Amino acid sequence: MRLLSTLLPATCALALVVDPTAGHSIDSVALSSIRRSSVFSRVSSFSWLRKQSPILISLPDAAQDSDFASWLSLQSVRSFEGILANIGPDGANVAGQNVSPGVVVASPSHDHPNYFYHWVRDGAITMRALVDEYEKSGNASVKELIDAYVDNVRSTQWTSNPSGQFGRGGLGEPKFEVDGKPFVGTWGRPQRDGPALRAITLILYARTLQHRGASIDSLRYLYDLIKPDLEYVSKFWASPGFDLWEEQQGLHFFTAMVQFKALLLGQEIASNFSDEGAARWYHIQANGLKQFLLSFWDEERGYLIETLASPRSGLDAALLLGAIHGGSETVFPIHSDMIITTLQALVADMRARYPINEQDSYDSNSFPTAVGIGRYPEDVYSGGDLGNSELGNPWFLCTATVAHTLYGLVEHLALSNSGLIISNLTADFYLPFISPTPVMEPHYCDFSATAIWSRSAAMLGFMPGSRETEQVISNIFDYADGFLKIVKKHADAEGNMSEQFDRQTGFMRGARQLTWSSESVLGAINMRKRAVEAIEKRRAYFQRF
Repeated sequence: MRLLSTLLPATCALALVVDPTAGHSIDSVALSSIRRSSVFSRVSSFSWLRKQSPILISLPDAAQDSDFASWLSLQSVRSFEGILANIGPDGANVAGQNVSPGVVVASPSHDHPNYFYHWVRDGAITMRALVDEYEKSGNASVKELIDAYVDNVRSTQWTSNPSGQFGRGGLGEPKFEVDGKPFVGTWGRPQRDGPALRAITLILYARTLQHRGASIDSLRYLYDLIKPDLEYVSKFWASPGFDLWEEQQGLHFFTAMVQFKALLLGQEIASNFSDEGAARWYHIQANGLKQFLLSFWDEERGYLIETLASPRSGLDAALLLGAIHGGSETVFPIHSDMIITTLQALVADMRARYPINEQDSYDSNSFPTAVGIGRYPEDVYSGGDLGNSELGNPWFLCTATVAHTLYGLVEHLALSNSGLIISNLTADFYLPFISPTPVMEPHYCDFSATAIWSRSAAMLGFMPGSRETEQVISNIFDYADGFLKIVKKHADAEGNMSEQFDRQTGFMRGARQLTWSSESVLGAINMRKRAVEAIEKRRAYFQRF
């Protein structure tokens, strides 16, 4: 890990050493990134910004890369179409194959591998994307698909399966046949993230309908579906189950994150329906989960781990997915230091792991470059290729997940008026995005003599509007774009994406037209739009001075 006693760029007149002990309990560091020092709030005048105005960020000009800009616009549409194509009964990829209405088919692939099933997890994540679209557009056709999914939830919740019956463990069943019948083959069960994700999606749908004028009483039918899932989450969050990759049994970060979010939203919706006893119960269980989530931080390794007591390294794209689908401002938000340093460790591993990623670690400006991202370092699943079953590959959804996380960080930094604070925990991530000034000699800022040193202590800060702060925001945005450019490179000409792309050749492999690939790329592009809006707001704000 790089210490801040290493070479830092110049303009140290704008660098502020922050008291490493000021308000940084392990709880506050873990749950809400490093608390911003009040030193920035004491700046009473922005007159110095007039001198610094030439260094304020300008939005990376997509016109300079018209091919990528066109792809972003087109791929957003194609990814959404790719999702719709895999939803029954009439999706282009599943029509005429006895797929029940509202069923989300993971992939049209029937063999090597057979993904022609409805996974509870994949379905909930996919339908949340449709809820987001309906919230923005009010599209009636999208609403029809969501309502069909709601009907399907009602059916599958009551379908007895190998995990159990309704109220007796059955909600932990991971997947069903596309006609709604239970899947009775051997599988990794139970999987405890599904009910949480389904509850989140239905709660957000209820909230959207309410925003569009529906009365709370008219939404009782949704609460009747949401509550069983919340009850399952509240009673089984401390019990082991299989991870989202369906390989390891144990206690998992991704599962715990989405369970925590479900309970947070659950106590709110329970109160809305005057179910105060349930609201109190969900609140109590959410507090327990909040403390439990701290156990996934590995101080020795310096990053979060996906599964407790696992022989693996712990690095996993599921950690970032947990922040995306389960993060909140109180527990591991997408921009938190511990998520970002974990992302840094994951990318560093993947950079050296796949031959297709063999390239310089830094571009011509000495900034980090994007690489293809797989699920986790020890992965040996090659996508159902029986002739090559011992080597993992980069995944489209994992690569897009890194982009999504970075765009979320950019949005947060751009909307913050607290400048940039770098800790010893995140120094390896942030410092490469700051280039030395060509005007001034580099300056050594040695903090090694600090009486109290911690990797999680805030050690260095840059004013909002400083060259360093604005440069970091702009360069991380470009870095995030690099991961979507890798997706672009390996998708086909129609924007279709399989599950994986080959570690050697880059050609697509595994399940074809994977629904989750389309959802993850669409989510990353939408987060990029939010980051662009935040940068524009920031630029407009500073132009006032």
